[in-house]
Amino acid sequence: EQRAAEYAVWQTSLRNPDFAAFARNCGAHGVRVEDPADLSVAITRALDHRGPALVEIITDPQSR
Repeated sequence: EQRAAEYAVWQTSLRNPDFAAFARNCGAHGVRVEDPADLSVAITRALDHRGPALVEIITDPQSR
C-alpha cells in the first residue's frame, strides 16, 4: 500500500511472503505461478483439489 500510494517506506521491507508456501504449511493445496503458460494447469489442479486451495499468480505491474 505504501509504495502504491507513493508514501515513504519507513521501518519495513514491504516484501510479500510466499503465499503458496504458507497455504501448504496450513495443509491446503498451494501453487505459485510465474509463467502464464502454467496458469491453466494450476487453476485446474486447484479446482480439482478436495479441500482449500490457493493459486498465487505473480505478475509484473510494469508490463502493462
